[in-house]
Amino acid sequence: TQTMWNGILGKIALTAKDKVQIEELRLTPDIDNQTVNVSVKIGSNGSSPVSGKLLFAVKDPKGNKLADKEVQVNNTEITFTYPINNPMLWDEFTPNIYEATATLETEGMTDSKCEIFGMRKLTNQNALLQINNRRLFLRGTLECCIFPLKGYPPMDEAGWEKVFSAARDYGMNHLRFHSWCPPEAAFNVADRMGFYLQVELPLWTLNVGEDKGTVDFLYTEAAHIMKEYGNHPSFVLYCNGNEITGNFDFIEELTHYGRVSDKRRLFSGSTARTRVKSDQFYITHQTPKGHMAIYEGRPYTDWDKNKELGIDVPVISHESGQRCIYPNFKEIPNFTGPVQARNFEVFRESLAANGMLDQADDFFRVSGAQTVLEYKDVIEAELRTSLKSGFQLLALNDFTGQGYAPVGILDPFWESKGLITPEKFREFCAPTVALLRFPKRAYYCDETFEGKAEVYNYSPSILKSAKAKWWITDASGRVLKSGRLKTQRIGNYGVFPLGTFQYMLNSVTAPQKLTIHLSVGDKVHNSWDIWVYPHHKDLMQTTPDVLYTTTYDAKAKQYLQEGKKVVLCPKPNKVKGRKSVFHNHFWNPIMFKWAPTTLGCLIHADQPMFADFITEKHLDWQWWDILTNAKVIDMTDTPQELRPFIQVIDSYETNQKLGIGFEARVNNGKLLVLAVDTRKDLDKRPATQQLLKSIDQYVKSGQFAPRATVKEEFIQSFLIK
Repeated sequence: TQTMWNGILGKIALTAKDKVQIEELRLTPDIDNQTVNVSVKIGSNGSSPVSGKLLFAVKDPKGNKLADKEVQVNNTEITFTYPINNPMLWDEFTPNIYEATATLETEGMTDSKCEIFGMRKLTNQNALLQINNRRLFLRGTLECCIFPLKGYPPMDEAGWEKVFSAARDYGMNHLRFHSWCPPEAAFNVADRMGFYLQVELPLWTLNVGEDKGTVDFLYTEAAHIMKEYGNHPSFVLYCNGNEITGNFDFIEELTHYGRVSDKRRLFSGSTARTRVKSDQFYITHQTPKGHMAIYEGRPYTDWDKNKELGIDVPVISHESGQRCIYPNFKEIPNFTGPVQARNFEVFRESLAANGMLDQADDFFRVSGAQTVLEYKDVIEAELRTSLKSGFQLLALNDFTGQGYAPVGILDPFWESKGLITPEKFREFCAPTVALLRFPKRAYYCDETFEGKAEVYNYSPSILKSAKAKWWITDASGRVLKSGRLKTQRIGNYGVFPLGTFQYMLNSVTAPQKLTIHLSVGDKVHNSWDIWVYPHHKDLMQTTPDVLYTTTYDAKAKQYLQEGKKVVLCPKPNKVKGRKSVFHNHFWNPIMFKWAPTTLGCLIHADQPMFADFITEKHLDWQWWDILTNAKVIDMTDTPQELRPFIQVIDSYETNQKLGIGFEARVNNGKLLVLAVDTRKDLDKRPATQQLLKSIDQYVKSGQFAPRATVKEEFIQSFLIK
């Protein structure tokens, strides 16, 4: 993973102490009884029985000193309850921190220990995560110890303020530390900011429980983590490690040990993989009821994962997202520490060798734009799933190891890649989010759009007399229609229906991208794009000058020989090459070499064949059915000046030139190739119809003038006879 995930960092010191001293001050809040349960362990260094007194003092979050308590000491472990009347609770919205000091006076020796704590309560109620007797939904990302500038995590609070502030800016309230435990500074910052942390043992293995030395270490390390960091209110979840396999009898024992010895947080055996009896929550991509993880969006939004839930513990989605972005080579100079971007240099050299280095920035930006829209759909699906207790993205920032996984909208330094602003991201990832269910993204103009509005509200505020508005705009921003949903009282800590609305699309007479807007009150707004097209009949009609064909046969060759035009749309099963998919590759194409290892498409939207097909340079949901019914052609050996107008972006490891649509001169004629199925259920594919209409108008115009020339042998090379 390029940097070490585990080891010893920070201050290492040998300290002389009196024979009798405070070893541990454990504070367990009880908000229901308005007390904190205090446990003090005293180390006596083998001396005679301890006797003396313990003075216990507390400051509330405002700095006010509460009543002191004096306890007589006649043992090495003291337990008592301390009243916290009308406690100020700790959570993400009210991160109230108390400070406790225990002073031991015995046999002429004095020792004191100061610890912070928060009055909060974590429970599982009806298989839903609860904090302070109300529902908790975690919007989280992973922290995989990616700190390239130093090669190890920050030991100062400023470094962690950057991490947590970035996560909060993008609507997160939670971080999972993937198979490691952060230093004290991270807990201190999270406590102040109201950030929920999941801490794990340094455990990611396929044979857990086999080695006695490792087993002993894990027990000891778990105990040390609870002792050193257990009072921090931000430390809400504990797990033994990541995707563990091996002896789960041992994992159950280890989980049970933590659960019975520490009531301050919830425990789980392993993120993903096997459940154990002592689990108090479950992070997974699969439950006994079905597949749980959400890795990509869909060409509609009327779905969730509620039917896969309903097990006996709260469920949190494991490592959601993970859609890959082409690397940004402009980041290379930013690696000024021990981690150098040598892999980026190799990828860049490969791209240059294949004649496309000038397209590097386009590849980064269009694949990044697609990953942004994937994250929007993934997160909204998570929020619509009302029976879930949260999600953990992988990840908000890039992962520098395993060959490089550029899946983040932030770079490895927790800086923005410039793909989406925090404000725009918070429209779909925040304590309160407007949601909309609808059945598809591409419509005919004689259809009706219907949306079912919802609101995810995990804010502390009930929305009294909430006014929900919807409106529809065209590409110029002109409002086509608007309306209001019923004003109502909307609760909090849940997902609530707002109502439905419809819009007849028959006023749309030409292809258009429309935007559906939904707002709740003055501050909550979200939007979704749909595409509306007219019906087209008699597409791909051959004329004396233009031949439409699915095969490169004698007639096609004759047209080209005579200087005419040919549009070749071969059936996908007759094309050699990779499968076409809408989604970017999962995680990274070096670790997971799953076909087709592509990262979206660069659409040459400024070229005239798209004059009547609305598109950006990047893929959006109108491309779904086009790409689902297409094939990817390897064009690596074609002339450098030949760039496909639908250019598929290859893995940054191999950087082949790939295309679904291209044009070229062949013999004396002009050829346009579109490796898309133009026959299968075409009446149900409005976007494909419109693309074909736009191409038809182009090739029958005087603008059809390909500049690059290819030999006939190249055309035959990718066709199956």
